[in-house]
Amino acid sequence: MIEMIYLAQADNRVATQTPVVTQKMTTAIEQSGVIHSKVAGKYDVVKELPKEANSFNGMFDYADAFGKFRLAYINSAHKISSIPNKTEKSATSFGGEFGFNTAQFHGFQAHIAAYVSQSLDFVNPDKNDLNEDFFAKDLDSFAYIAEASINYSNDFFQTKIGRIRVETPFANSDDIRMAPNTFEGAWANIDYSDKVKTQLLYFNRWAGYDSQDESTGAFQNEFKDLVSSDSFGMTGASITYEYAKNSEVSFWYNYVDKMSAMAYAEVIGIYFIDGEDFHVDYGLQAANIQELENSNVEGNVFGAMSIFHYKGAFFGGAYNIALSENGKYVTNGFGGGPYYTSLDEATISSISEAGSVYTSGPNNNAESFRIGAGYEFERVSINGLVLELVYGELYSDNGRITEKDAILTYDITDRWYLEGTYTNYKSTSNKNTFDRALVRLEYKF
Repeated sequence: MIEMIYLAQADNRVATQTPVVTQKMTTAIEQSGVIHSKVAGKYDVVKELPKEANSFNGMFDYADAFGKFRLAYINSAHKISSIPNKTEKSATSFGGEFGFNTAQFHGFQAHIAAYVSQSLDFVNPDKNDLNEDFFAKDLDSFAYIAEASINYSNDFFQTKIGRIRVETPFANSDDIRMAPNTFEGAWANIDYSDKVKTQLLYFNRWAGYDSQDESTGAFQNEFKDLVSSDSFGMTGASITYEYAKNSEVSFWYNYVDKMSAMAYAEVIGIYFIDGEDFHVDYGLQAANIQELENSNVEGNVFGAMSIFHYKGAFFGGAYNIALSENGKYVTNGFGGGPYYTSLDEATISSISEAGSVYTSGPNNNAESFRIGAGYEFERVSINGLVLELVYGELYSDNGRITEKDAILTYDITDRWYLEGTYTNYKSTSNKNTFDRALVRLEYKF
């Protein structure tokens, strides 16, 4: 089987399966934490070779179950200028991801996974004070088949058809609550050599946390059209070249019917100064988004980032600028997006979209920067523990957002994982301020 992941990105973790062999296509060093969510290898394909069967029935005889139990708590206190007091809502949920992979027969394999979020009513407040992030319609628990695909793989070609989970610049899982984003369609990867590869995709529907729009009755546990019922969806292709160890250049093109055509280019890598003790991550990115069917989704985004590491400590910064005409705005696509300055809540696409409603000048441009520092406690014998502090600002002619994040991630063992995030968010455009705490404990099998 083939899984697409962001290497070492804390908020996009995939359920552990039981492969015979795990082989990374590149030699990227292992790095942890949210600050590293935009470093080299983020779109690498990780090969997990399943058991081989010698008959169709044998595929199911040697099927492997996998899963991830997840216990999560969220508390968010909002302050809006028109409301005199803060509105505080919280929730606790238990669930996760559960499924199985068959063995492989002549390269083919079946894969299925359900995503579950069950409200713990005995500790949760009543629905008036219940945070909606973990739940579906009427703040109810949910369970649905999020992944169901037929997969094929050999040494040079891999594909999935059905409901699948992928990580690409403008379509990704963005696993930040109880249910990551998944997509209906098809994905393929072609390995021309050890250094050159192509990815192809077609999606027409999606589900997951980012897909929901409760105002229109579209909830996270239901698959819905990417754009609209009269759009055939999204097609895309990429080519990636690894020009040096841990360093690559890539170009992606996506056509989203009735929305926009999106081209994305990136150079990203790691430069080693003194072995792995002292190195620098770097990246340059550019996106060109062309409007289709008067969608108003149009503009250009440029960005740069660097992260300096010395032994267990690291610090870095990133900058993005979005350039759009009056009334137009840039997009993250379907998920968390590729932009370097993205924070736990705020992204440059969010302030760009908000500005498109209010702007009366010739343009709707926006800028953002992010700085952060962290420490990997492996140097003091606490393997897997990472603490990060991040500060970011996003601003345009129509508003300003500031955000402070504190993130703790802890790979306790190969099976146990703990993540805690505190977010302080302030927006001048709608006078919205909130403090949010999120804790997730996971057990993988």
